[in-house]
Amino acid sequence: MENINWNDKEEVLKLVQQDGTALEYASEEVRNNKEVVLNAVQQDGWALEYASEKLRNDKDIVMTAIQKNGCALQFASDKLRDDENIVRIIVERDGMNLAYASGRLLNDKDTVLTAVRQNGLALEYAFERLRCDKDVVMAAVQQNGCSLEYALIELCDDKEIALAALQSSPYAFKYVSPRLKLDEDVQKAAWKK
Repeated sequence: MENINWNDKEEVLKLVQQDGTALEYASEEVRNNKEVVLNAVQQDGWALEYASEKLRNDKDIVMTAIQKNGCALQFASDKLRDDENIVRIIVERDGMNLAYASGRLLNDKDTVLTAVRQNGLALEYAFERLRCDKDVVMAAVQQNGCSLEYALIELCDDKEIALAALQSSPYAFKYVSPRLKLDEDVQKAAWKK
């Protein structure tokens, strides 16, 4: 990439249409140009990392980036990482993208439920209050029994939760409480599959 004028909007625009992450080398002025950044994130959502702070707070830019790659939310402004609609879009596609949501949304039952229904392992990112919420944990273990690993200990000792987790995956037995590991119904469920 030698002999490139990283201050030239038109030259950088052509480059980012081929490789969005080339935005990394552009001048601050060019990384603040909406047309250039929009083209970069259309090519590769990860290019949001190199956008100016102002454009990482632009809803059009961020929506384009996360449509390409939900993980790009980690580079968005705090304000947009706290936008329920944006977060819902990415966790409906991949619950693990919950990791990039704001603290407020990691503590929001509807947002977390949406994420764990898509991928139970997203329970890992929920605030403690929701990792001990029976509805949330039940949804998580029904999707992936091994998400029981992220539930608070009280729910690892809940027979209904344990049986649901084992129905989803016999490997969840590892996360069942010691007391329930001795339960005949739980043992049958674990060895059934």
